[in-house]
Amino acid sequence: MSWPQLLSMLVATAVATTANTSPSPLPADPAQPEHIALENERNDRVTVPVTIKGTGPYQFMVDTGAQATVVSSALADRLGLTERKQAMLVGLASTESVETAEIADFGLGSRQFDIRVAPILPAENLGGADGILGLDSLQDQRVLIDFVQNKILVADARTLGGNRGYEIIVKARRKLGQLIITNARVNGIDTDVIIDTGSQGSVGNMALLDRLRQAAGLGQDTMTDVNGKELTAAVKIGRTVQIDDITLNSIPILFADAPPFKALGLDKAPALILGINELKLFRRVAIDFDKRQVLFDLPSDVRENDDAVLTRVFS
Repeated sequence: MSWPQLLSMLVATAVATTANTSPSPLPADPAQPEHIALENERNDRVTVPVTIKGTGPYQFMVDTGAQATVVSSALADRLGLTERKQAMLVGLASTESVETAEIADFGLGSRQFDIRVAPILPAENLGGADGILGLDSLQDQRVLIDFVQNKILVADARTLGGNRGYEIIVKARRKLGQLIITNARVNGIDTDVIIDTGSQGSVGNMALLDRLRQAAGLGQDTMTDVNGKELTAAVKIGRTVQIDDITLNSIPILFADAPPFKALGLDKAPALILGINELKLFRRVAIDFDKRQVLFDLPSDVRENDDAVLTRVFS
């Protein structure tokens, strides 16, 4: 099967990949950033309003791990997206045949562009959102998520103030559109990390689990992928997750032999998807796809200390 017919979902209700997407244009006025108020879905993921063919706004979940933009089946029907093609969708727990459609006049702030290949999925599989905003809408831009002011900004790095105010700036490599941080360690083990705002929790691959056999366990948990299929897997505590000079303590990680890890070439060595629950430990997180950087703004109480240590509190 050729690549355009194979769409891969990185984590539950999170990510789609395709090679057939349109490059994202720059804002009409580069001096003005796209300023979009955030809304929190019931699953605590980040959504922004978008317009399609001049209608809306519709709430799309921002997913920095997704290579393709996804639309809910209800919205696709409402918009009259009747010219559809079939594709195989690889989810966290399953592989299913799904419909895809082209979306013209997709609006994010003042930018207008076309989405050539968008998987169509039930809204309930998307956490109730109208769709997923993927990397095809975010490339060549910086995505700034401000958890203090509850807003998101999309523009070039200079327009968003450059690197001022960020204590930690981490270089990342790009693979199939994803930004992968290689300078990271989980319990002292070298680990590739993907920053994924579309995943509520963090997910590790089996190669990482093999190295963390002695880690404290939290039993099992069940996740539902974008195809509506469930996966029950072990959850262990990452005692420390180190990214450059940042240390995150007590991070719960669900471990799964998920096909998307293989699709990204991340199945042989330890890899971790860092979800929104962990990102919210920071004041701000910026993902700069143009410069291949991830920037972290630390809480004020942490900035005053020599060691940047943040502890996750969970029930």
